[in-house]
Amino acid sequence: MGAASGDKMDLRCPTCNSTDLKKVSLAHEEGLVRSNSLTRIQGVLVGSGGPNIIVGSAATKGTRQTALSRRLSPPRKWSCLKLLIWFVALSFVALVIYVHVVMVTSSISSSFPVKLYSLITPLTFVLLAFLTWMRNHFIYARQKADWGRSFVCQRCGAVSQHESRVRNIS
Repeated sequence: MGAASGDKMDLRCPTCNSTDLKKVSLAHEEGLVRSNSLTRIQGVLVGSGGPNIIVGSAATKGTRQTALSRRLSPPRKWSCLKLLIWFVALSFVALVIYVHVVMVTSSISSSFPVKLYSLITPLTFVLLAFLTWMRNHFIYARQKADWGRSFVCQRCGAVSQHESRVRNIS
């Protein structure tokens, strides 16, 4: 009948021919351990100034990840916010360098570098923003689809892609 009727799909590892395959998304999620904890401390402290009461609390959130889970992580989109932050940081560095060069020289400085910078900088930012958008809409989408079709072999650890053979029954 096939996979649509409830039978197991016959997926095999191309490296070791094992049928013990697990979906990459499931193996990735199994390797993540998220923890939320709340700690409270209460006590009495006696010192040279007399007794005091100590009360405190702390909330801790964290994530631990296995090496396999890290290796099987899904692809990530490029961040437009990171692009903007890096762009502003590099612009600030360029400004500091320019001011330092102008302050060191005793002669009258040219405004040509500032004009050149004000022309090249917006063009560079627009180009980088466009490349980020293109990557997020085309390359990332393909990588995400490939990741969704990937399986990891439980015997040898090889990652392989398999097409879904589930059919729609009308």
